[in-house]
Amino acid sequence: MDAELGEDVVTEILARLPARSLARFQCVSTSWRRIISSDYLRRMLPLITSGVLYHDGPRGGGDDGARRAYTYACAPDGGGVAEAGDMAFFPRHNASTIIDGCNGLLLYYASRPAAFHVVNPTTRRWAALPAPRARTLLSVLAFDPCASPHYKVVCFTGWLPRGATIEVFDSERGAWRDHEVDFGIDTDAMSATMHYSGGALHVLAYSGHVVRLDLGTMACAVTALPAPVSCRARAGHCRGRLRFASSDGTRLRIWELEDADAGDWALKHEIGVSDVVPGGSSQAITFLFMAFHPEREVVYLWSPWKLLAFDLVEKRVEEEWAFGSDKEGAHLIQIWLFPFSRHLANALA
Repeated sequence: MDAELGEDVVTEILARLPARSLARFQCVSTSWRRIISSDYLRRMLPLITSGVLYHDGPRGGGDDGARRAYTYACAPDGGGVAEAGDMAFFPRHNASTIIDGCNGLLLYYASRPAAFHVVNPTTRRWAALPAPRARTLLSVLAFDPCASPHYKVVCFTGWLPRGATIEVFDSERGAWRDHEVDFGIDTDAMSATMHYSGGALHVLAYSGHVVRLDLGTMACAVTALPAPVSCRARAGHCRGRLRFASSDGTRLRIWELEDADAGDWALKHEIGVSDVVPGGSSQAITFLFMAFHPEREVVYLWSPWKLLAFDLVEKRVEEEWAFGSDKEGAHLIQIWLFPFSRHLANALA
């Protein structure tokens, strides 16, 4: 078939298939696997906009991950109703809780006995991690589908006056390693709002800083922010540059870090309720910033009970996803967009 159609035609056909089908069709032939694994095909494919974590309210706590039950939802291309993902393929789904997600992978945790699993909803594969040595206080998943099929799980196991003890699981090595990190600022100022990009965790601090924790060297760098940090503030990356979003629920300001060494930020965008909902009343409508598009001037906003993709240049909503009447108590936690790539397809192989 490949010889009859030609590689260019086969590539065009494959580029129109769903990501899950591509992951499965790598097994058809060596030529298909080579085409599907190529960066050329990856660049032709749209970003997958299906990573949405939300929860329906607080849950009785204790161990890490037990305080909030996260649900993974799929946001279909073109908008529509976001439906909870079918995770029945993972046998520990009902016995575990989703506690984090990163660029197409989900982190599950079960407390009795303590067990971590990393799950790939796109390829419907999963991996069990060896048990960590210490009790975890906060756990984060780090995965970059453009760089490698490997991932890391970072568990904060204790707090120091200006740092923390952590255990890091590296899927490439298949083992946990202990580390001690120095944040460079008082630990009491650190928030739990984190963003992973470029091999580092970027953690917002209420002292008005962002701390970059390099997961390769475990070194931290502190950068002052252009505005105070609140529970609505978020950090993210667009076109490889760090951005900071600050919102009061009716107005959103976005800055970009132009010079990391000098700590220079530039205000890139400012929008209000009237931009998102023309004619809307600021007293009746609010929105929360959720994420940056990694390549375009688009942001994702949560306005009960909808997720909106808002074009910052055109000042218009280009897509929206409803969570349905049965999700009226839902609170969005995290969303992500990620490219289908050979690393995503091969993660947890």
